[in-house]
Amino acid sequence: MPRLLALSYFAPSVLPRLLRAAGGAGLPANARVYVGSYGVGGELADAIENAGYRYAPMFHLKPSWYWERRRLPQDTANRSLAGPLPDLPELLRLSTAPRVRWGVELGARFRDAIRAAEDAGATVQAWQLDEIQAEAAGGQGRQYREFTRGVLSGLLSGRTRLGDRPRQGLVWWAHTAFTLPRRPVTPELSAFWRILNRSCLGLLGEEYPEFVGDPRAAARAEASGQRALQQGGPVRQALARKYVAAMTPGYHLAAGLGGNTRGLPPAEVDRWRESYVAARDAAAVAGFAEFDFRFGNNRLRVMQAVLHALARHL
Repeated sequence: MPRLLALSYFAPSVLPRLLRAAGGAGLPANARVYVGSYGVGGELADAIENAGYRYAPMFHLKPSWYWERRRLPQDTANRSLAGPLPDLPELLRLSTAPRVRWGVELGARFRDAIRAAEDAGATVQAWQLDEIQAEAAGGQGRQYREFTRGVLSGLLSGRTRLGDRPRQGLVWWAHTAFTLPRRPVTPELSAFWRILNRSCLGLLGEEYPEFVGDPRAAARAEASGQRALQQGGPVRQALARKYVAAMTPGYHLAAGLGGNTRGLPPAEVDRWRESYVAARDAAAVAGFAEFDFRFGNNRLRVMQAVLHALARHL
């Protein structure tokens, strides 16, 4: 299967520069290149399609505009779910069935936004969900996983009564939740793995290494989530075959994003990144992802270096 590349999180004004870098990188013609940031925009969709790539807008699980209410004209179905989602503490206190139902509704609201953009003429090929959170592996992990499970189901199916058809997307996976695949399988975890596998065409592991030390050793350490999936049962192994190694360009030093924390010169950053990507390529990942083309990461020279390195290993 052709390798996958995801380029995610940027300001609209940066998109032309990102597309220019991608267009000059020599990406393989058969690579599946998905580009998108938070929210849905027709102009973004048009620019990405015109560049020959696939538009995949991003949505996150945190309370947002989508939590406020359902936005469908003259909609009378399931009115009990049309208003605000419960706040997070209340959502976590609910029993499983209503918590999952609210997740399905939120995922369907994300699909509502995609449908509205498509009705206005945009082409949307997939979606991105940010993310399987650290909390999914924490003390209230079951509650977070149940809610996430519902969101994934809503994103996959949309609203069939409005003509939506199943559509897979890209699911980001927080590094701090990489321990999940090693948990003993319970009925709840089995349901979580099944809907994750059904809904995602790429599972984007947030490796986000610091550009420090031996990049090959760093690549082995950051691959823990991929290895855990490979050592699991059939569904987790299927997810391992969809595993995408995610990095950041390295020049926006935000908490949890790794990158060039030691202030290496650009040439050394490029060499480190090249070795890391080569090592992850050798571990049979399904592709690569880059997150956060903002601040120091949105310079043309930086984006060109990143895209050239990835193109050599797709």
